[in-house]
Amino acid sequence: MKQKYPRILYIFFCSLLFMQHLASVSCAAHEEERRELWTGSLFSSTYRAGICIKDNGDVYGALYLRQANGAVDRYSISGRIDGDRIAARHHSGHEFEGRFISKDRVQGRLTLKSGHKLNVRALRAPEPEVDEYCRLVQQQ
Repeated sequence: MKQKYPRILYIFFCSLLFMQHLASVSCAAHEEERRELWTGSLFSSTYRAGICIKDNGDVYGALYLRQANGAVDRYSISGRIDGDRIAARHHSGHEFEGRFISKDRVQGRLTLKSGHKLNVRALRAPEPEVDEYCRLVQQQ
């Protein structure tokens, strides 16, 4: 009879582990992300930002800045959306803080690593053109 209890405990713990595995797979399957394309201009430059927004509010993607001379700079960005507020940054020190003024408009302040501050507005584009890694499929 002593052997029954260890076997029952073993089956019980295996069942718990299996249920935990199913729960984690289920949670991972429900964690989705939206892909969006945002556009705007800054002085004589234009930009397009392809971003992914996870269900938990995390944001990541890439911003392509096309300068007046045609050169394109790429910035990887990451951040967070909390309600109508958004904050994002580039690893070099550029930071953006803003808010959604409608579902298709964002306005805020871009603080460059130098400390210079710029007011910025962006519009959501109708077609994301963003791949599975939130990179723009086509540059400007």
